Amino acid sequence: MRSLQNSHVRGRLIGILIIALACPSFVLAKEELRSWADKSGKNKIKARFVKLEDDVVTLEKEDGEEVEIELSLLSVADAKFASEAAEGSPFKPKANDPFKSKSKSKSKTGKSVKDVGDGIREIAVDLSTAEEIGPALTTESWKVEIPVPKSTPAKASIKSISIPGRLDFFEKVAGLHISGGETSKHAVIGYLFDRHQEVGTVRVTICDLTTGKSSSPAVATGKMIPLALHDDGKQIVMRREEWGFGKHDLLEIWTPKGTKIAKSVAWTPYKGETTSGRDVVWARFLGPNKLATCSGNGRIVIWKYPEIEPICKFESSFTAIPAVSPDRKLIAYSTGKEVGLFDIEKQEIVGQKDCPVPLQRPSMAFSPSGARLACVALDKVIVWNTATGELEHQVSCPGLILIEGAEFPDEQYVLAGNKYLIDLENQLKLWTYDGAEQIRAVDGVSYFAVVGTDKKPGALIPAKIPHPAAKDFVTKALTQPDLFVLKSGTTVRIQADAIPDASKRDDVIKGLTTCLEAIGCQAGPMGTIDLVASQSGPKETEIHFNTIGTYKFKEFTSNVKFVYKGQSVWERHSTNSPGYVSLNRGENMEGHLRSLEKPDYQFFKSVELPKLLQKPSAGQATANLQTLGHSHVTPTGIR
Repeated sequence: MRSLQNSHVRGRLIGILIIALACPSFVLAKEELRSWADKSGKNKIKARFVKLEDDVVTLEKEDGEEVEIELSLLSVADAKFASEAAEGSPFKPKANDPFKSKSKSKSKTGKSVKDVGDGIREIAVDLSTAEEIGPALTTESWKVEIPVPKSTPAKASIKSISIPGRLDFFEKVAGLHISGGETSKHAVIGYLFDRHQEVGTVRVTICDLTTGKSSSPAVATGKMIPLALHDDGKQIVMRREEWGFGKHDLLEIWTPKGTKIAKSVAWTPYKGETTSGRDVVWARFLGPNKLATCSGNGRIVIWKYPEIEPICKFESSFTAIPAVSPDRKLIAYSTGKEVGLFDIEKQEIVGQKDCPVPLQRPSMAFSPSGARLACVALDKVIVWNTATGELEHQVSCPGLILIEGAEFPDEQYVLAGNKYLIDLENQLKLWTYDGAEQIRAVDGVSYFAVVGTDKKPGALIPAKIPHPAAKDFVTKALTQPDLFVLKSGTTVRIQADAIPDASKRDDVIKGLTTCLEAIGCQAGPMGTIDLVASQSGPKETEIHFNTIGTYKFKEFTSNVKFVYKGQSVWERHSTNSPGYVSLNRGENMEGHLRSLEKPDYQFFKSVELPKLLQKPSAGQATANLQTLGHSHVTPTGIR
């Protein structure tokens, strides 16, 4: 009898096994309903355990609906139960829903892919699989092939492209990007309506640079801005735009379909990082099958596209913005102390040199031919020869804050701060272009995105800059000596009576004399313009360091200004307040700050003076003299 019973049991088990293999959704013994809670204990549901995969627990409620929760978010007891249940389950249930709206799968490369509905695949990338590119062997290595000059496409016939206007005062133009390739044929303009505590509304429009037409804006909810446009002129890399560090982290691929948006892929490139290191500050397509991104702490990653698989990665610097050469063979980067070139095809750093001065918040740009490489950093513009790494220009731009990126509209001019045109040959802060929300320079053409208020149409204006009026002005200015009150050969009177410590005045005069000689001028009592030095303080103030705290500090201010016939035409100042602090071993913050509480006399020996100053017109304020000329860009053109 026992033998018969055992045979009968074996037969039943074999039958069950056959059914299970034939029907993957079959479960040997369905889990009982139980109460599940998250860590807070506030959220509870009754459900059955289904599976644990990629640290995500799938549960089935009594009505059959499946829900998911990360294992780390469950209560300790429930997380333990799920782990033990997963270990004891011989079969993996398969959802009956053919759309698999909440299931996860593994790609052929091992990355986790999650379908989250609406056609979006959320990819969990693993940067550890990317090849780590080390630094150059030496800081002076530079072995770069000379870029092949590109011919500029004929776009002169297009006067402007009509684009949507603002729908609301709070809506802003959040991005302008041009597609790559041998010729740039499309541009994307992003608009973001983002008021506090609102979901946000995004609009994107595609401009055809060949026909001069723009699409109707496609609309989506959320807070996203465009970072890059694919060669096909359709696929857009969008980035999450929330307030705070670590909230510019999510990327999505959008494709406008009429007035709607089709979203295909979402991923967080730097998910393992924290605060600004998690943010994506820059992205560019390197061709139809490659994409580059840069994080807030300077980690550059090359991705296989559209698979979103990391190929390689290397480190640049915190807050540095890279650039891609016109032929899309090189990525330029800066560490703040060095400038370097990364060869995309070879996947190696092929050039790296020390910068002539430390750089703050550097942004890189290539000239239209690719033969020159520029770096804009706070108040400086530095230019190197791309092929040799030779330093060609170093232009100081006192009075300007150049932190809005860099563009290279012409071989001889750099556009910095989204508005200031710098003349490299003449070392001039040449022209200010106001009125455009965004400016991009590609193939020797500058595109100004100008959007008015009251829902009136705006315009994307292609132009060559400097425009003819600016060139004419400079030509005339350089040939008419009376237009400049300071130029090479000018004699300058130095006034140091406003230095409180009389024993330091001679040192101040000697330092400023050396600075004048550096720009081709000389000091003398018969000067036609005055250079006035002054110093004030101490002033009781407070300085704050994000990770340490707030400290009381005695601040001194050193100041120099050029005065022409009683009118100030240029001014620069410095304080003893430290922008950042590096403590030596055994040194504390209080002691370090006390050692800095004294006037900064070194400023008068190192201040960078302008090479040219335009004669002021009656009533003209100092702020209006930062560049030689000024134009306002409107939807009808440059005025």
